[in-house]
Amino acid sequence: MPAPRLALLLLLPAILAGCQPRPADRPEAPTTQMPSQETWPQYDYPGAVAAGLRVDRLDAERSLIDIVVRRDGPLARFGHDHVISVRDLEGFLLFDADGSPQRAELRFPLASLAVDDVAGRRRYQLDTEPDASAVEGTRTNLMQHVLDPQDWPFATVQVTDFDGLGGQPTAALVIGIGGSHHSSRHPFILRLSPETTSVEGSVVLRQTALGLQPFSALGGGLRVADQMEIHFQLEGHRLRTDR
Repeated sequence: MPAPRLALLLLLPAILAGCQPRPADRPEAPTTQMPSQETWPQYDYPGAVAAGLRVDRLDAERSLIDIVVRRDGPLARFGHDHVISVRDLEGFLLFDADGSPQRAELRFPLASLAVDDVAGRRRYQLDTEPDASAVEGTRTNLMQHVLDPQDWPFATVQVTDFDGLGGQPTAALVIGIGGSHHSSRHPFILRLSPETTSVEGSVVLRQTALGLQPFSALGGGLRVADQMEIHFQLEGHRLRTDR
């Protein structure tokens, strides 16, 4: 094997151990300040229930949020696509007096994120199998160099301005992470029963829109695609005043 190619192959495991940027490479994020995470949730949902409004609480055991990040660049064959799965999800959905969704709040602890678990990779039929060292390296770099969970332990999502509930519903999302936020509108599928709510859909966002810089190495020959896919299947159960 030629020496330059051997050197490249020896270097790649260290590069690929974590597909995340260094702190100095992070772009400027939107500057609008998010509400303090200590005051979550922002709305008095138990008070709304006491006033006779419907509130559904998210069932974390029956809910799923996955973030899929794809590899890119001329040397992409040496890398891995990744799936990051949310754990310990919390949330509420408030309905107005007419029974239509009015607002929702979600959050999850960044330190609980699962990286490249076997079930997650199977869900999206990812075509490589990173070893335990590569998975741990990815998670370590994610926590130490990107998410800053010590200063900002939670990611938050606020959902408002529901529209099109008679046909294809959409809503405005504000995703907060690391003290910045990103606003956008997206469609979703909503199913309601007297006691439960289910919401599902997919969102495509750019990492740079959230203040994150996609990993790049070897002069851009190996990099992480800026776009990431967020897939969600959420289920909530109605709160009652006697609970």
